[in-house]
Amino acid sequence: MDVAAVDLFSRYPDQPLRVAERAHRTADIAVAGTVLDAPAFFRGRRTHALHEEFTIVTQHGMRLDVIDNVDLAPRIPVSPGDVIAVKGQFIPKGDGGIIHDTHHCPGPGWHQGGWIEWHGTFYR
Repeated sequence: MDVAAVDLFSRYPDQPLRVAERAHRTADIAVAGTVLDAPAFFRGRRTHALHEEFTIVTQHGMRLDVIDNVDLAPRIPVSPGDVIAVKGQFIPKGDGGIIHDTHHCPGPGWHQGGWIEWHGTFYR
């Protein structure tokens, strides 16, 4: 593992995520993970906005589906094996969960706003 990947895992450990998952609690989380698959694209059911989705695995093996609204934030050209950090809202599901709202907050009262860090660049 390269130095940049080790740095992301040390800055964004999965302990807070694992606590939220054990409590089956939705939480705003920042965590690092390794990308497992290439992004797939779909339109949201409610907003009809274009989203990208890909799976990451955290340092302790938790699988998360990252769902990023690319109508609000730029697409991220991740590839399997890339190490990224992601901040957004975690929703537990089974033995993992999803992280969404990984973009800037589009208006008052929506959510905290999040980001994805890939190769030292923040995508908001």
